[in-house]
Amino acid sequence: MNRETMITVAKSVVIILILLAVVFALRAPAADLTILPNEIKGDYVDSSGLPYFSEMDSYYNLRLTEDYADHGYVGDLKLDDGSEMDLHRYAPDGNVINYELGIVYITTFFHDMVNQFIGTHTVREVAFWTGAVVASLAVIPAFIFARRLTNDYGAIAATLIIALAPNYFAHTFPGFFDTDMFYYIFSLFFIFFFVECIRTDNIVLKIVYALLSIISIGLFSISWTGYIFYVGLMGIFAVVYLIACFVFNIGDNQNQYPNKLSWFIHQKEVLSIIILLVIGFIGISFFRGIDGALGIFNSLLSLLSLQSTARVVGGFPNVLISVAEMQMPNLLGAGMGSAFLANSNGVVNGMGGIAVMFAGLTVLYVLISRVLKLRKVTAPKQQQLKSKPSKADRVSASKKIDDGRKFKLSLGELSSFGETQDEITQTKRLTILYACLFVVWTLVTILAVTRGSRFITTIVLPFALMTGIFIGYATDYIKNKLNNDNWLAFVVVLAGALAAYPLTQINLILGIVLFVVIVGLGLASIYAIKSKKSATDKGIPIKKYIAIVAIVLALVSPTVCGAYVTANQVVPGTNDAMWNSMVWINENSDNSTVITSWWDFGYLFEIAADRQVTFDGGSQSGDRAYWLGQAMTTSDLEYSAGVFRMLDSSGTKAQEALYNYTDDYGKSTDILKVILPMTAENATSTLVNTYHLTNEQANTVVNFTHPANPRPVIFVASSDMLQKAGWWSYFGAWNFTNQSSQNYNYYVPSQQVTVEPGSTGKLPLIDDSGLIVNAVIQRGTGNNSTTAYTEALSSYNNSEIIINGTPYNPLNISNIMVIEDGYLVKNESVGNVKDANYTLFLMGEGNVYTPILIDNKLSNSMFTQLYLLGGANQDVYTMVHMENGVSLWQVNFNNTVAGGGSGSSGTTNTTR
Repeated sequence: MNRETMITVAKSVVIILILLAVVFALRAPAADLTILPNEIKGDYVDSSGLPYFSEMDSYYNLRLTEDYADHGYVGDLKLDDGSEMDLHRYAPDGNVINYELGIVYITTFFHDMVNQFIGTHTVREVAFWTGAVVASLAVIPAFIFARRLTNDYGAIAATLIIALAPNYFAHTFPGFFDTDMFYYIFSLFFIFFFVECIRTDNIVLKIVYALLSIISIGLFSISWTGYIFYVGLMGIFAVVYLIACFVFNIGDNQNQYPNKLSWFIHQKEVLSIIILLVIGFIGISFFRGIDGALGIFNSLLSLLSLQSTARVVGGFPNVLISVAEMQMPNLLGAGMGSAFLANSNGVVNGMGGIAVMFAGLTVLYVLISRVLKLRKVTAPKQQQLKSKPSKADRVSASKKIDDGRKFKLSLGELSSFGETQDEITQTKRLTILYACLFVVWTLVTILAVTRGSRFITTIVLPFALMTGIFIGYATDYIKNKLNNDNWLAFVVVLAGALAAYPLTQINLILGIVLFVVIVGLGLASIYAIKSKKSATDKGIPIKKYIAIVAIVLALVSPTVCGAYVTANQVVPGTNDAMWNSMVWINENSDNSTVITSWWDFGYLFEIAADRQVTFDGGSQSGDRAYWLGQAMTTSDLEYSAGVFRMLDSSGTKAQEALYNYTDDYGKSTDILKVILPMTAENATSTLVNTYHLTNEQANTVVNFTHPANPRPVIFVASSDMLQKAGWWSYFGAWNFTNQSSQNYNYYVPSQQVTVEPGSTGKLPLIDDSGLIVNAVIQRGTGNNSTTAYTEALSSYNNSEIIINGTPYNPLNISNIMVIEDGYLVKNESVGNVKDANYTLFLMGEGNVYTPILIDNKLSNSMFTQLYLLGGANQDVYTMVHMENGVSLWQVNFNNTVAGGGSGSSGTTNTTR
């Protein structure tokens, strides 16, 4: 390796180190919770001063990591066959852990290294930073891959767009401890080495690259569930590439073979794919077992159907439709200027903005255009011998090597494939290779994005790399073709505007300054500097370098600014109220207690309370979502308690037993709805006499629905469940006959309003799509004189909306409940109001009021009775602890009819 080559390599190393520092520095502020006022920031950090994690999956990964660090395996129990049981999940039986443990292994390693060389730190402290550290390492494969395709400018831009991609960044800052951190690292290495295996002519290097590619996907397979997506992607690419090679005659001279098929199977491309397949099967078998390798096809099919909102699970609704990341994303965020910003509001924004999309599509067009010209290319044109180049035009050996390693293509040379037969063959091969790669990669990721917003991260990679290639195109074009100063000035001004706009959304002054600096330097270098000074001895004017840098800034500015905004807007996913409530359960309940609630906080309940839960973010099955929705939407507290008694003591065994007898989940659930509130004796009799089960069958079912010793259950009601009511009511109201449902909601304002006696106050409940619905609160001067109603106004002129001569209000109320200073002072019908389907619940403390609009289907629901009305006039549930926005309710099975009690006086049997 000569001196210049060493300098080239060293320069790349330095660039990578700088980029590592930059992307980590942009992530680090997330730990400071800068968006929170100092007076409440303390509510969002634990007793050690560490912020709570930002989402609940982090707590599952943390619990497994703490298990591994504590006793050498994950979960609570290691079975004789080597499998590991998690007894904190999926009451009552728990489940066998089948999870990618790469995050556990790497965090444990970091924990050991930190404690050995830095100082004593807990697993939680190390885990808090692991995501940011590992995700920043994506810089390494991103730069290596991009530098293989383009110059330093393009590689830097592509690397920043990848490492700071909005949807990736939003899952990899400090406090976000999930498997997303591995996503770009292993996928990039896998594809890079896969392609290099095909590119190289050296058989030894082919095997080495194939091994590195399979090791990458193998490590990916034990780190992230979605690794199979990239196996499928490269499988499709390999097929398309081989077909293209066959069609376009890519390879040796066909005259040396008896027929085209014989020629084709002897080409190095086919050999490369065979090597990858053989080593790949062996590698996947090593990491995932033989069954894992053989089951890849089924895994691919499962991945495609995973996000189908129409898909039901055994007749039950697919709970994944309630996961935000599984929703179909918007193409763009709201507002005209959103196209030029990078965020997670839309697909284009997730790529890095419309400029990145334009750059990527331009490269895709160029590649396709060159492929279409390939069939016309047969032999090189006759060329005169070239004279020896002048010293000024000579290229160093290291530069030649560097150029040879890149896939170079100039916008001005779309029809040029080389001057010799070897050059033409090599150029055709590379053109087909990268055209197939990027076309397949783009189309497959577009399809993936239609399955949910979480897949926006997949589309970033091809567009970021193509953006890097675009910058390489632009660099060549500006250096060699663009000699018109006015056009150069236009490029600088346009690039300056694109670079400055995202910064203006953070700080207007800084954005203007950036624009002035870029344009000022550009125009000065174009029009003011008349000397022949250049940035290098190649004779390239400084003005052209300024234009190139401006283009790079224009393409990376949205992503960099978006990362800055995200890091400075982080709010932890929980606070002291929820955590302290779980600590209370840990300290004041029996170890056999099951915590039940909607699935969102399940992982946190498991680690903070050290208790088993009904379900969580990884076990939110359709049947459990249905039963929890039923329990919370019903007005029959006896029935809701029966649901918890069944689920948390025997799981869904009663449901499965009935299904075995009826072969109908809808009928099975209907039967359970009837018998759950009954005594065991009456339930047995009903099953035999009404539903015609045998005595043995009936006893089997009742043993599951009415266990002799039900486990203690604590129901967690929290303020976040008001906003989530649309989902839990949707699952609870599921219609098994037509496989559909509808949701019911609470409308909760974002703030409170102060209303003095004798005055009126307003608070918006909805402000959307031109419609404002206000809660209007009126207070008299006497006792119990407070009342309220809703009004609908146009947001354009703040006036009443009239349709066909009648005031329009989609949220008319039929009932009003008023609680002042802890006392229910009003609970009455409003009167004969047309199309009134809501109850206005008004809570007042002193002169401060909070209105909550409740769909009438939920006005007497179990959740409303407990969380909003404080569980008054019933004894099925007892509130055992309360924090700000969180209340804990012990289920008193002995007070229910099914448990031998007389039943709750507050229980009604109107809604199930």
